[in-house]
Parts: sequence; structure tokens; C-alpha cells
Amino acid sequence: MKHKLFYFVLSFVFMLSFGIAVQSAAGGCAVKKTKLNVKKLALTKSETYTIRVYNLKKKHTVKFASDNENIVSVKTNKPTSKTAVITAQNLGTTQIRASIYNRKSKLVRTLKTNVRVTPSAVSIKFFSPKIRLDVSETLKLPVLIKPNISQEIPVFESSDPDIVTVNSKGFATAISPGHATITATLLASGQKASCNVVVLPDFDDDDSEPDFDE
Repeated sequence: MKHKLFYFVLSFVFMLSFGIAVQSAAGGCAVKKTKLNVKKLALTKSETYTIRVYNLKKKHTVKFASDNENIVSVKTNKPTSKTAVITAQNLGTTQIRASIYNRKSKLVRTLKTNVRVTPSAVSIKFFSPKIRLDVSETLKLPVLIKPNISQEIPVFESSDPDIVTVNSKGFATAISPGHATITATLLASGQKASCNVVVLPDFDDDDSEPDFDE
């Protein structure tokens, strides 16, 4: 009786382990879903962007098209390309469609990206023309762009990255004491705005604050 019970338990454990192993293997080989690199996009007039299809099966092909070529045009280098370059032509909203076909040229599915085209910005300025930061402090430097419906993203640059750095989203990080200038540039119009950044030293040993403006 004890031997039968032992073999029963052993068989149960084996079957349970086998089931878990099979399930794990199936999960590891799960087919990745075909998708676009972006579902929603905002562009300024004349701006370009590359649409890409991920996880496309070898036996499938894709055809890109715009619902309104007057708003956003589409160009592909090859008929079988997984990418397409779209260009904002005029203000408005439209959809870019990526139609997936099998070897028999039958439509399998259609992927969509909503694209909104806004006007290029004509002016830019920082909300604060001068800020003070402590070493290692990070602060977002918001800008005011006109017209306010423009989605144009300015290019940020620091005059001295050893003192303060700035990333593409306008976050400034203080590196060492001193002062530097953060510049935001609109590529379409060339308009610029500046923000003076003063990085304060550690005042643990000296409570007097130096004046970098002198």
C-alpha cells in the first residue's frame, strides 16, 4: 500500500512538473503582435517622420497609405518595405494606414496612426529668464510658444555642459557651481530664447552666497 501511494505521488509530481514546463515553453514562444511604432502623432508643417511596422511575418507584406495626401503624404523606398516616411503638408488631421497582406494578397489586418499637423511656431520664450539651482538639482524649464496650437519641439542647448546640462525635453541638471545659458531654438523659424542658469555652491562651510553676476 505504501509503495502504491509513493508511486502515485511521484507520478503526480512528474505530471505537474511536465505541465508547467510545457506551459512555460509555450509562453516563451508566444507570437509577438504586429504593430506600428506609434499610434498617435503630432507634426508641424513640413516635418517628416518614419512610420515602422514591428513583428511583421515573413510571408506578409505591408502597404502604407494616407487618408488625405493633402495633409500628410506617404513615401516608401520599396514596395515590400516595413517603413514609410510621412511628411506633413498642410494643417489638419488624418490617418496613416498600414495594410497587412498575406502571400495570396489577401488583407489580413489594418494598422492605423492618427496624425495631427499643426502650424510651425513663430516665437518662443522661457517663462523664467533666470533661475538658480543647487548642485545635482534638476528642473524643467518651460517655454511659451506661439501660436499655442503648434506642436513644434524646440532644440535645447547649454553653453557650458560642465556647469549645467539640458535634455531634449528641457530638463536642466546642475553639475557644478557657476553660470551658463540654456538656449531653446525653433528649427523652422530660427527663433531663439535664452535662460540664464546660476548653479549655487554648497554653503556648508560658508553661508555667504557668492554673486556670479559680478
